[in-house]
Amino acid sequence: MLDIFANLIIPLIILFIIIYGKTHKVDIYESFVKGAIDGLKTAWSILPSIIAIFLAIGIFKSGKGIEMLEFIFSPIAKLMSIPKELIGLIIVKPLSGSGALGMYNELIQRVGIDTLIEKMGSTIVGASETIFYTMAIYYGSLKIKNTRYTLLCSMLSHIAGVIASVFICYLIFT
Repeated sequence: MLDIFANLIIPLIILFIIIYGKTHKVDIYESFVKGAIDGLKTAWSILPSIIAIFLAIGIFKSGKGIEMLEFIFSPIAKLMSIPKELIGLIIVKPLSGSGALGMYNELIQRVGIDTLIEKMGSTIVGASETIFYTMAIYYGSLKIKNTRYTLLCSMLSHIAGVIASVFICYLIFT
């Protein structure tokens, strides 16, 4: 039953849009084209921010920046009972979702699958957001320069998510 619903949901949404457009006398095709053009303009305007983020991540990873930060943050992680193997993942996740998945894959290669550290890593990946990427997309598309407290609050929520992920995994899996 769920498969039938899943296969019908997109065609039903399209049918709803067509019926709604016809009953409200909206030129559906022109609205679609206008929306596509606006989307391309937005994508073009935020492209430099996205390129800058991916370039910075690439330079950071190839320049041994992750290893330096792991060395710096390992005493703090030890105090909070966070395994040192997770530090790189914790650092990369706010920067890049794909970078975090790469770090998670490396983590699996190092510690193995179905281990406590791997479970903590997967929980961290699922419980946190790519803060800098998201801010670049939203603020870049709206041309907002003053982000006020967004970054601070986002980083605090990331830290809270990491601590909660580790704590909950210790509770459930040990």
